[in-house]
Amino acid sequence: MMIFEYFLKILKYHSLKDKSKNNAAAELGIAPYFVDEYKIAASNYSMNKLIAIISYLRECDLKSKGVDTSTIDEGDLMKELIYKILH
Repeated sequence: MMIFEYFLKILKYHSLKDKSKNNAAAELGIAPYFVDEYKIAASNYSMNKLIAIISYLRECDLKSKGVDTSTIDEGDLMKELIYKILH
């Protein structure tokens, strides 16, 4: 859930018209100190990549609950998720 929220906030940062530190902090619900981290992350991940990552997270969540898969090791699921996020 925390990973999902992190990438969702990066996606939200992309859509902000006013990206000033105080406005971004208020819109994202974070302290102004952390806005630079989200700014850097937004430069590393395009909106399309973020949408794909959120989709991967959803897919991984469903697989971890046994939907559309036979038994799968949680470690393998995490490796697959990390690979998809990084590539």
